[in-house]
This record gives sequence, C-alpha cells and structure tokens, in this order.
Amino acid sequence: MLSVETTDGVQTWTMGFAPVNAIDPTFLDAMEKALDDTIGDPRVSVVVVTSGLRVFSAGADAAWMGRVVRERGASVLLEEFNQTMDRFRELCIRMRKSDVLFIAALNGHTLAGGLELAAACDLRWVADVERLQIGAPEMKLFGVLPSGGGGGQFIARLMGPARALQFVLEAENVSPARALELGLVERVCPADTLLDDARQFGVRVAAKAGRVGIGSAKRSLLEATSLGVYEALEVDRRVHWDAMRRGGFLPGVEAFVTEFGGRG
Repeated sequence: MLSVETTDGVQTWTMGFAPVNAIDPTFLDAMEKALDDTIGDPRVSVVVVTSGLRVFSAGADAAWMGRVVRERGASVLLEEFNQTMDRFRELCIRMRKSDVLFIAALNGHTLAGGLELAAACDLRWVADVERLQIGAPEMKLFGVLPSGGGGGQFIARLMGPARALQFVLEAENVSPARALELGLVERVCPADTLLDDARQFGVRVAAKAGRVGIGSAKRSLLEATSLGVYEALEVDRRVHWDAMRRGGFLPGVEAFVTEFGGRG
C-alpha cells in the first residue's frame, strides 16, 4: 500500500509494499495514481517519498520474477519485465518533469530500482545509519546497467560520468557517508529526525516558492545544465520571465517596496 498525507503544501508518500517495497505492477499502479492526484492538486508543491518498512526499496520484485519464470518461462519474463520497467521509467520521468519538488527520504536500504527511484527525485536525504546500504548491484547480478527507471542517466548526472561508471561496474553497496562523498545524496540526517527535517524543508520551500518557483528552478538547474551553455542560458531566460509573470514576483516586489522603498 501507499499512504499519502498532506500538510501545508507538502505531501508525504509512505511506501508500505511489504516486505521490501519491490517494484512490480501493483507498486506502479499506486505510485502512478498518487502522481496523477498530486499533479492535479495545485495546493501541493512538495512530495517527500519515504518508507514505512525497514527498506526504502530493494528494486524489482524477485518473487514476481521467479513466478513468471516458473510458470511461463524466462522469455516471457523478459517481455513482461521490460513492459513493467517502461512504466517505471515513465513514472520517474514524470516526477522529474513535474513542477513538484520530490525529496527522497531514505530511511532504509536503497538498492537497484530503489536507488533509481531515489535518483529520479530532485533531492535525496538519507538517515545516518552505518548499516544502511545504498547501491546498484545490477551489473554484479545480471551484467546489465541499472536502467529500468533510467537510473544510469540520473546517477551519472549526480556523480559525474566517470565516477558513475566506476560505481556501476563495481556494483558494491555504500554507506550513507560514502554516498554523500560520491554525490549520490545531498544530506545525511539523524535517523530520528530525517522525515521531519525533509518535511520542514518542504514546508519552507512550498511557502516561499510554490509550484511556479519550484518548476522554474528545476528547469534551470536540473534540466538546462545538461545543455550547452548558450542553449541553457536561453532556457534560463524563458523560465525566469515565465516565473516572474506567473509566480510571486509582483506581490513580493510590492511588499519589498512598501518595507524598504522609502529608505533611499
């Protein structure tokens, strides 16, 4: 199940697909519905994605994969797996393209497709628990890239291409502290405050920026930076003026002038 709670412009998605939040059609049904509802609700500016289990997510559902292989063969699994991962990739793309800020609050092991889901979020905060493992073991297990949710691309943009290549080829899990050093996560938090810290950050961002401000920042800082500098500057110009037109610039200017305008 997926529990959704909304407070002060911030939604918390708590994954509870026991035992390990495995990614399968049922998981995707719930996540897709939550995303549709969130995008359709302009009051929501931030989503914190976390887990109600001891694992954030361990990736694709091994039990489902085994059942398909036993009942219908490996070739059928290959087809069904690719169809399911296409849905997963589209979910990740829609999250990243939306005007909603997605924060992954990693409170348990984050592996394979679980890391892809986290990498597709805009920010990643992790609990300061030494035993917590973060990794992309696909190369070790199957000899393939972590690409069900586009993870190879998201991870490379977080870590840099060469460092990501080494990480993917080694296929060794890392601790939260090492993940911070590598650029896989942006913040390590005490385990008992991780979720509250992420929510409070979301409340502040929602109040200050809203969807317009968040969307413009995502366009400029997450998407345009993959372009050449002059193309990126043009994207930056467009989103800047659009955000000023639709967002809180004019009322902010009026308040600023009222407070400081007469002091010159």
